[in-house]
Amino acid sequence: MRVSAGIIRRKDGRFLICRRGLNKSSGGLWEFPGGKQEAGETPEACLVRELHEELLLDITGAHTVKTQQCGDILFDFVSCMTDGEPTLTEHAAYAWVTAREMLKYTFCPADTEIARQLALNDPKLTAFFWDFDGTLMDTYPPLVRVFMLACVRCGIQETEEHVLDLMKDNLRRAIRAVGEANGMTFEEFNAVFREEEKGITYDEMKPLPGIPETLRALKEQGGRHFLLTHRGAEAWDFLEHAGLKQYFEGGVVLQDNFPRKPHPESMTYLMNRYGVKPEEAIMIGDRPLDTAAGRNAGAISCLIDVEGRFPGDPCEIMLSDSRELLAALTPADLQL
Repeated sequence: MRVSAGIIRRKDGRFLICRRGLNKSSGGLWEFPGGKQEAGETPEACLVRELHEELLLDITGAHTVKTQQCGDILFDFVSCMTDGEPTLTEHAAYAWVTAREMLKYTFCPADTEIARQLALNDPKLTAFFWDFDGTLMDTYPPLVRVFMLACVRCGIQETEEHVLDLMKDNLRRAIRAVGEANGMTFEEFNAVFREEEKGITYDEMKPLPGIPETLRALKEQGGRHFLLTHRGAEAWDFLEHAGLKQYFEGGVVLQDNFPRKPHPESMTYLMNRYGVKPEEAIMIGDRPLDTAAGRNAGAISCLIDVEGRFPGDPCEIMLSDSRELLAALTPADLQL
């Protein structure tokens, strides 16, 4: 089966998207409207007919910009213009949205990548703000190791799995929770942990898979990288040892004394200092406090959720592997 889907614009640059009825397949999800092609029908002719039948909408300038397979269906995405307003006959709702606003909607599987391509090319992302622990560097294994050593020193019984769960939420809260549960103040247990933390070696701090390639490729394409971490200035040393510091233009670390994420002040400071527009920026992290910091600063956000801990996070881009980053952040331009 072959289907035509319309990338329909009006003069103000907004796009038409429609929500499928709950009684349909993929019910409740959004789509680029269209329908099945009849025998011998071109993608453009099909779209003209389907839009007139389903939405009572006339279009001009129809031309195919991309064809792709989804399951056993071949989709032709057809760009066109309209000066009309749709009338719903089959869909549950419609909306006129900017390209970037498409990131706020949940699309049918066949339309998801097209929506992302449109959204991330209007405007293109040029500034990439990176969390350090668990995003750039695979720091959780050594952090769990030294946390467990601190527990042993203090006579505390803990499991690595529980410690990792606490750390993924917030390291400081993990230190407080474990310490107070065992009769120690935050300051007391934190002092022991920080002493053990000094034993982490450069060789233990390794970049996550795909990170060096992503940083290099984005910079070669004109991208600008910034570090945004609660870790101290040693983060720069670890990046230097891993060969990654060269890709960064600037950043904020613990000693800069900004409010902690998700407060946006540190990211806003960097954007103002380096002349970054919020609409061209993205915050990339592995925890909800990272993505919230990006949104609070007026940028979009990307969550790398390897273990699927935060499925409800309202980030615009959610990935399960850092090796997916480059493709997600550099979508093809459809050239409408």
